[in-house]
Amino acid sequence: MERRRFMKLMAGASVVAACPLTRNMRASQIPPRSKPLVPGPQTKVFLAGVRKNAPENAVKQAVRRSAEAATDFSWLSKGETVFIKPALNSGNPYPATTNPIAVAAMVELLREKGAGRVIVGDMSGIEHLRFSPTGLKGSSRKLMEASGMAKVVHASGAELYFFEEAGWSAFYEEIPFAGSHWKRPLMMPVILKEVQHIVLMPRCGRHILAGSTLGLKAAVGYWRFDTRLEYHHDASTFHQKTAEANTVETLRKKRRQTRYLPPSARTTDISSSRITAW
Repeated sequence: MERRRFMKLMAGASVVAACPLTRNMRASQIPPRSKPLVPGPQTKVFLAGVRKNAPENAVKQAVRRSAEAATDFSWLSKGETVFIKPALNSGNPYPATTNPIAVAAMVELLREKGAGRVIVGDMSGIEHLRFSPTGLKGSSRKLMEASGMAKVVHASGAELYFFEEAGWSAFYEEIPFAGSHWKRPLMMPVILKEVQHIVLMPRCGRHILAGSTLGLKAAVGYWRFDTRLEYHHDASTFHQKTAEANTVETLRKKRRQTRYLPPSARTTDISSSRITAW
């Protein structure tokens, strides 16, 4: 049985098992949150929508409008390298993965604003890829080709990069902020050291277990598989680790179009990390 189907069945079974209890439970019996949510600072969010099955040009214009509303691109100097991180969790087409037209639109916009190299890359999950110090089975490149993203992105003039192709040793240690729930450093791909800027382009969707993570869970695509294994241990801290993983120095200093909230300005709840760009 595929992992995704197994998780759906288990989630459904959990709901059924919980129904008799929650049906008879009074509001006063529901345990309170261990820590109340603390409102974070207000930020602006820039959106541009299109109708379903909108023409390619409409999608590109929506990306341009939202991106230019969020920033004047003063952070980008002529000739600098930008890494675009999409969501490539499978070989399925959009909306299961990031819209390739939107990625191509961002490539074109970055080039227009002065970028030199634009690199698009990711590493898919264990359902489609097995990656270890001793071997590799599966290919993120083939998944991106199957999704239709690779062809469109390549035609836009961007380079394609897939972390597992560089090998197990092509990762380095990054540490989240002090006091995080991570027990070991996160293993991040060395390509991020070679670029000046990172632009995250997640898909709109919900994870069957994680719920709505506002694009923060897309950070999983960076990690080597030993980091991913730790991430799925200690389920009670899963959401905290999701948010905290986005506090590593590389992402704090290089990621654009989103706002980083320092530990002093937020709790470790997922809801405290606000996406402030398209």
